[in-house]
Amino acid sequence: MGIKVIYTNEKGDAIEFSADSGIRITSIDGLSSNSISLSEATVSNQVGSSITGISVEAKDITLNGRFKYDPQKRKRLLAVILPGVAATLRLINTKEDLDVYWKVSPKKTPEIGNGVTWQNFQISLRAPYPYARSIDSNITDFNTLTALHRFKRSYSSKTPFKLSTRNYQPLKQIYNKGSLDTGFIIQMTAEADEIKGPRITQVDTQENINFPELTLNVGDTLEVSTYENERYCHLIQGNKITNVFSYMAYTSNFFQLKPGNNVIRYSASTNESSLDVRLSFDDTVAGV
Repeated sequence: MGIKVIYTNEKGDAIEFSADSGIRITSIDGLSSNSISLSEATVSNQVGSSITGISVEAKDITLNGRFKYDPQKRKRLLAVILPGVAATLRLINTKEDLDVYWKVSPKKTPEIGNGVTWQNFQISLRAPYPYARSIDSNITDFNTLTALHRFKRSYSSKTPFKLSTRNYQPLKQIYNKGSLDTGFIIQMTAEADEIKGPRITQVDTQENINFPELTLNVGDTLEVSTYENERYCHLIQGNKITNVFSYMAYTSNFFQLKPGNNVIRYSASTNESSLDVRLSFDDTVAGV
């Protein structure tokens, strides 16, 4: 069975825990467990109580392991797992065909023993979003190109010809094969000027994210994330990123993709066919 854990901090430094690296994990606590808080209410003469609210709490993940004494391995652990530096914890299990990750922050620096031959260690992490996500993103392009040529082929220097044609598809069915609702990232890039009021809609529920007073010009990208704890609305213009949350309509909400099929449509008040739209998301599972 091949199990590998990779810890990558937000600075890009990484450390691998596996048989190949020589830094082995002996146990991991917290991967499958999630704490659920229930809000309850009672009224006079009621038997029992009524559940009025449910919330899933953030959780702790604890890695226990050991390595054969090597000062470089010890230094590497302390150099990568830094206080106050967020990270991604990736778990790969080839036997179960599993490759998932969590966004985490260290609760403290690693505790490392002082054994002469083997040194034990413990790493305590906090996952604000408790569910695991697949490492491979699902990507859907709403508008695609169809080739109109084949190699080898000669073309006239006098008669106009097309290499491809653009397929305008504002409506797509998105399949979420995960076991839970998941957020997503939508990118809407303008291929013409004066595209006003970009909007994305969940057709079945009519939930939407709408920017009625926002205008995109050629090359501008509106990027919206609906992931829990990672929600944002950014207008990207070259190297400039602007928070455009204030442009979002009050009736909008950061809706999620339900397990199974989701019918999604993008639109705009003007020139919507000149929008290039991509939606991406990671499958989400409650535990592993």
